[in-house]
Amino acid sequence: MLIWVFTAAAVLCLVYYGVIVLYAGFGTSFAVLWLLIGGFFGATAAGIHFYQKYPERVPLWLPVSFVTLCASGLMIVLVTQILIFGRIPAAAEPSLDYVIVLGAKVKPDGSLSKTLKLRLDKALEYMKENPETMLVLSGAKGDAEPCSEADAMETYLLGQGADPDHLLKEEQSFSTVENLAYSRVMIEKRENLLEQERKAEADRLLRAPGEIEGVPETGAPTNNTPVLARQPRVGIITSNFHLCRAAMIAKKQDYGTVYGIASEADKVLLVHFSLRDGIALLKDRLMGNL
Repeated sequence: MLIWVFTAAAVLCLVYYGVIVLYAGFGTSFAVLWLLIGGFFGATAAGIHFYQKYPERVPLWLPVSFVTLCASGLMIVLVTQILIFGRIPAAAEPSLDYVIVLGAKVKPDGSLSKTLKLRLDKALEYMKENPETMLVLSGAKGDAEPCSEADAMETYLLGQGADPDHLLKEEQSFSTVENLAYSRVMIEKRENLLEQERKAEADRLLRAPGEIEGVPETGAPTNNTPVLARQPRVGIITSNFHLCRAAMIAKKQDYGTVYGIASEADKVLLVHFSLRDGIALLKDRLMGNL
């Protein structure tokens, strides 16, 4: 029975790899993972067959260790998937100051991958409901991409009627960690400029006593003088399978409270992307990015 289970699992993995290649092309990141998993299941089926046929030739510690290893691996996969899909917010937080849109693949002909289009459609939906929010479009130009992901995102959003004054481009990042690090720098620079403008305006008003509440006729500030410094409220738009990792990276980078906004994932590739991001979650934990 176990032989047939693992054989069927191996075949399903190989078939899914074929579906990924036909649907999204050979360039789909880590698609080869399904060949490796299929090979593992196939080798396991062969090993079980050998063990059943020649049990006396297999030391007891070998199957015990193998079962323990498989059980541990399955538990890790389950935990990562619970983390990934258990932290998707039911609704988007309104009236955020900035929303970072994380980039995804741009095809060689300049068209958007389905994943990127779904993220941008979510961004358009959010902008429609929150027109004052600034979008930070984050993504550099990859090796097989004709332009930066930020450029492609800007072109698409402008074509859909987005306000160009509410779009910022970050074109240096090649990973989620860099997306958030460089976007934070961009947000902080803009906030510093705005703060300087607010302080300059306050200084002008303080030189004209009585024009604003809290400033007496002498021109000296009181305890009621408005506080100028503030912490911007920041959100992240990315695919549902990617949101958990992005939010954890943002927390590690001292963003403070960050609000996740999940776009839908390509249904054909969802299993692949969620497994891949589970592995990335473990990698980032080991590398200290989370």
